Amino acid sequence: MNFLHIILIIIVITLVYMRIETRFVQVKEVMFTKNKNCLKIVQLSDIHINFLGVPARVIREVISSEKPDIILLTGDYVSKPSHVDAFLNFLKEINCGHNMYLSLGNHDFKAFLKNKKTGTVDTDALDKFIESIQSTNISVLHNRSICFEKNSKKYNITGISDMKYRMHNIEKAFTSASPDSFMNITISHNPDIVFDIPEGKADYLFCGHFHGGQIWAPFGIEFRLMRREKLCKIGIRHGLHKVNGINLYINRGIGNVLFPLRFLSRPEITVFYLP
Repeated sequence: MNFLHIILIIIVITLVYMRIETRFVQVKEVMFTKNKNCLKIVQLSDIHINFLGVPARVIREVISSEKPDIILLTGDYVSKPSHVDAFLNFLKEINCGHNMYLSLGNHDFKAFLKNKKTGTVDTDALDKFIESIQSTNISVLHNRSICFEKNSKKYNITGISDMKYRMHNIEKAFTSASPDSFMNITISHNPDIVFDIPEGKADYLFCGHFHGGQIWAPFGIEFRLMRREKLCKIGIRHGLHKVNGINLYINRGIGNVLFPLRFLSRPEITVFYLP
């Protein structure tokens, strides 16, 4: 066996492993309190239904086991209109009767572009997409807030749509927030939105978008080549951080973009325990 054969075998084994890794979801716990009567949240992000390796059945089992108060989905579900039906079926399959809220990501707007050169979104098609999601009893927080109550505490949950196609409206999103809430929770897709949120409007911000790099490379090369966001440039790429006084969590996502492969960046479901 010559050197070239050895290299080819290594490449094949690596590709097979990268394909397998897309199916092995990691459940991460982030505890902000040890109070048993806390608010328990499950976050899913970057589903990318066309390149999703984790079976919906597995996600449903995690949700059923964790028994969260609410489930938050933080963007990037479809890339084409033809993906919508598969995504709706996915939502129906994982829905265990919990309160579910979602924000929209850049791929969700890209799927309904009217003009690719100007980045103009077909709002009629987008509205139909939103209506189809809400018909499954899931609330789409497209630049709006809702108030969730538990143990006589009010929690604002605000969804800010993704920034790339200028579909975000931060002022509008917070206008409908309850003024007497105990806590302000914000969901958005691109974590760079943290730099634009006014002081005091968000205590927690849950995002995705970066995929944890999806395919690890030394020296953060994957982020340097694929990402231009401010947070990536300063080394904030996944996990929990404190930025501008906001507790920011960046989820690695459960789906995959461009191709169904991951390397040392397993799909992630995050479970939060909030006061």
